[in-house]
Amino acid sequence: MQTLFVTGTDTSVGKSWVASLILRQLRNDDVRVGAYKPVCSGAEIGADGTRVWSDLTVLADAINWAGDLDAVCPQRFTDAVAPNVSASLEGREVDDELLRTGIQRWEQTADYVVIEGAGGLLCPLSDHTTGAELAADLHAPLVIVAANRLGVINHTLLTVEVARSRGLRTAAVVLNCCELPGDVSDPSIDTNQNQLQHWLPDVPILECRHAANRLVAEAAVETVELLKYFGP
Repeated sequence: MQTLFVTGTDTSVGKSWVASLILRQLRNDDVRVGAYKPVCSGAEIGADGTRVWSDLTVLADAINWAGDLDAVCPQRFTDAVAPNVSASLEGREVDDELLRTGIQRWEQTADYVVIEGAGGLLCPLSDHTTGAELAADLHAPLVIVAANRLGVINHTLLTVEVARSRGLRTAAVVLNCCELPGDVSDPSIDTNQNQLQHWLPDVPILECRHAANRLVAEAAVETVELLKYFGP
């Protein structure tokens, strides 16, 4: 399998949505794909007491998955805090080995697996593993998702710098155009992409709009281009 690790500059920047766009586009072009979130925290509790993780719903829907949810995410916790903290609040621990081996569920059915991390690149997944360490162990290039708003240049450059210090390749940065509350305007939205491309000349800086149905730069990224972001 070839892998791609979708991480963020922060939480709630649109990682799951961007990962789902990549997965849907690949599926539409008959590429065998799998979705893997090594650990998830932050569940909504339904009226019947059932726990629902919205990130996992988005990923599963993107690949039309109706099978065992453990294939998508084998470790799930309730509270909306870092996964290792959420696990401890339940008197449990995140299984470090399973973080790395859970992806093997896709070996027979997928040629490409999109992995979604939790929070930012240095967010603890367990008491011993951050997203950066897991991406390195899974030999997965990064797609860094960043909310297109004031401050994104610093947040993105810091994330790329950490990735480089860990020997990780940043395959692309995706600026996600999040909606602004009320009548708030942000002039940086129109300049962030060019600024990031200036400071990161060797990294594709793509833009993603919630109104779009796929990952976009100036035009839709075709599957043949998208696959080059994956690593062995």
